Amino acid sequence: MEDLKALSARILEKTKEEGQNKLDEYEKVANDRMEETRQKLVESKKNRKAAIAAKIENDYEREVQTLANKQRNAILSEKQALLHSVFDDAAKKMEEWDADQFAVFLQGVLSQLDANDLWQVVPGGKSVHLFDADPVANVLDNYSFVTLSKEVVNNKSGFVVEQGGIDYNFCFDELVAELKKEFSPQLATLAFKK
Repeated sequence: MEDLKALSARILEKTKEEGQNKLDEYEKVANDRMEETRQKLVESKKNRKAAIAAKIENDYEREVQTLANKQRNAILSEKQALLHSVFDDAAKKMEEWDADQFAVFLQGVLSQLDANDLWQVVPGGKSVHLFDADPVANVLDNYSFVTLSKEVVNNKSGFVVEQGGIDYNFCFDELVAELKKEFSPQLATLAFKK
């Protein structure tokens, strides 16, 4: 009987040992799974924080770039307006020339004409009164091959020189427009440099 008790005790001991081993193994697996899950949660939290930080950084950079673009565009608009006003002011100042200034301009134009041809000066409607002034009349008197037309170019300052059916436009707004076309790219390059 003792053998039976001893055998029962050994079987019981072995069963307990196997049960404990299985329990230890299950506990280890459960702990490993919990640790793995915890690591995944930590990694997920870290990734979420990194994604949020990256989004905030991207949003910030985009906002900075947007503000820089708006500022640059505002400056460009101001510079463009300034360029336009320079040309507009030039035409207005030319319209305000007195007889002496107008005579100097007329002299510069007439001095370049071929004296072997006949030329006619057609005054602009806004400048016609200047042709009655002594300085301008004296300039015209120096060029016998140039006559003053009775006609006028309406709503213009300056004059047109005609020869053989060809008009050479010296109306101030047209001259400034030509200069604007010619020099705007160069002036824009200078004005828009940082």
